[in-house]
Amino acid sequence: FTTADDNQPSVQIQVYQGEREIASHNKLLGSFELTGIPPAPRGVPQIEVTFDIDANGIVHVTAKDKGTGKENTIKIQEGSGLSKEEIDRMIKD
Repeated sequence: FTTADDNQPSVQIQVYQGEREIASHNKLLGSFELTGIPPAPRGVPQIEVTFDIDANGIVHVTAKDKGTGKENTIKIQEGSGLSKEEIDRMIKD
C-alpha cells in the first residue's frame, strides 16, 4: 500500500467484506487513518497492511509505515460482516 499524492501526510484504510471487483459494491466493515507519513513523492512510502483473526473471530487490521514505524489498528467485531441473506444475494448478482 502507498500514497496516491506527493507529500501526502496520511492514508485512509478501508476494510471491506466481499469479492466484487469494485470496492464500493462490497460491505464496508470499518476504516481508519494512518497519519504522520513524512513528505515524499507519491508511491514512495511503503505502508504494510496486515489482517489477523483471533480465536473469537475478531479481525484486527494494522497499517504500518515501514519508513517510520508509525502504525494504527482497527478492531472489527464479530457480527459486523455480511448476513447470510446478503451473502446469498451477492452470489446471485
